[in-house]
Amino acid sequence: MFKLKDSFLKMCGIQSVVVVSFVFVLLFPIGKAETEDVVEALVDFMEKLGPGSIQNTPNWGWNVSSDPCTDHWYGVKCDSTNQTVQKIVLEQISLSGTVDFESVCKETSLLLLSLKYNNLTGSLPQEISNCKRLRLLYLNGNHFSGDLPGSLTGLTDLVRIDISNNQLSGELPDMSRNMGLKTFLAQNNHFTGELPNFNYNQLEFFDVSNNDLTGRVPDDTGRFGAKSFVGNPRLCGKDFPNACLSKKKDSHSFLMYSGLAILGLIVLVLIGLVILKRRQNLEGVNIGTMKKGDKSIKDNGGSSESKIGQSRSEFSITSAENGVVSGSLVLLSPVEAVNGLRFEDLLRAPAELIGRGKHGSLYKVLPNDGIPLVVKRIKDWEISKDEFKKRMQRIDQVKHPKVLPIVAYYCSKQEKLLVYEFQQNGSLFRLLHGKFGQQSGSNGYKWAKLNMLRVFAS
Repeated sequence: MFKLKDSFLKMCGIQSVVVVSFVFVLLFPIGKAETEDVVEALVDFMEKLGPGSIQNTPNWGWNVSSDPCTDHWYGVKCDSTNQTVQKIVLEQISLSGTVDFESVCKETSLLLLSLKYNNLTGSLPQEISNCKRLRLLYLNGNHFSGDLPGSLTGLTDLVRIDISNNQLSGELPDMSRNMGLKTFLAQNNHFTGELPNFNYNQLEFFDVSNNDLTGRVPDDTGRFGAKSFVGNPRLCGKDFPNACLSKKKDSHSFLMYSGLAILGLIVLVLIGLVILKRRQNLEGVNIGTMKKGDKSIKDNGGSSESKIGQSRSEFSITSAENGVVSGSLVLLSPVEAVNGLRFEDLLRAPAELIGRGKHGSLYKVLPNDGIPLVVKRIKDWEISKDEFKKRMQRIDQVKHPKVLPIVAYYCSKQEKLLVYEFQQNGSLFRLLHGKFGQQSGSNGYKWAKLNMLRVFAS
């Protein structure tokens, strides 16, 4: 009876051991805990860090034939069940390569990454945001350079970050989205720009000293004071050597400079309009828009010279309203500037009214080819077209070196025009009166006026 009882108890004990062993296997599986792709990614991460001779350390691990958790890789800490890697701490072991965040962040359960006090180089890539659960990041005491990636703000679980004592540059990221951030250390770098938004009231440690930051230090920096911002000569604030201008003064200064800029612009526009007006006056306007009643200036010879006008004259009225028929000028002398020129070309060309006389007005005209001519418009001369033609032919037969010849003329019922070459070197009037040295743009027309005196005297 006792033997049967003992046998029964032994069988029950064996069954209990089997059940417990089965449960143990289920809870703590034997073999590799991490997946093969994660193990391979971590090995790639280590190779790019440039471990050098340190990889010969006993129990180094970091190879695809072992598991980071069950084989206890160097610097690796896993969760309590040895299933996933949660911490990688590789400090002060003379690593000299670059950080492959794309590979290391394939371990999505990573909470801590510390690589401080090595000789790591390169920049921090955007892939750093793939470590979604990362809470602690220590990269201080290396040779990282370049700008901080904007994706750093996507690490919303980040509690502490230390990137001090590197060669990082650019602007600091806006970490206001990281509501749990307790530590931000970025001193001894080359950061520029203004301070971004930080939740200073929740920070325990903060330091951006010895950079090249600019602008105003917020008043809510709390316990940190000037010591956390020293070494940035272009920062200003209430506890700094550089006092910031108040917003009210800034607004007044902006308004003042804006007003001065607008005033300067108005002055430039007015000057431009004056210059344009003078240029138009110098170049002249269309013959058909010369003002009839321009102010006259008497000269010593009894004739008058007028300044430029800008309103319609009797010339344009009679030409446009009486239906003047345009035609070619009659050429008397072989001058290239007049060849093929038509009455309507003179009508449209820029002109300067430079003299008035007993029998009409005198203009300087610039046809399309740009060679200036002198045009005499005759008025109140009641002769027939044939008679006018005969007089022109007779004048053309009289040649004198001191008399400016007519090169062409135009005659219709409404209009009678004489065309001369423009003379640059003064007038006969000034030569006769000993004033050769005083030349002007209108003096060349005195030659034409002297000739006209002879025409009407005949």
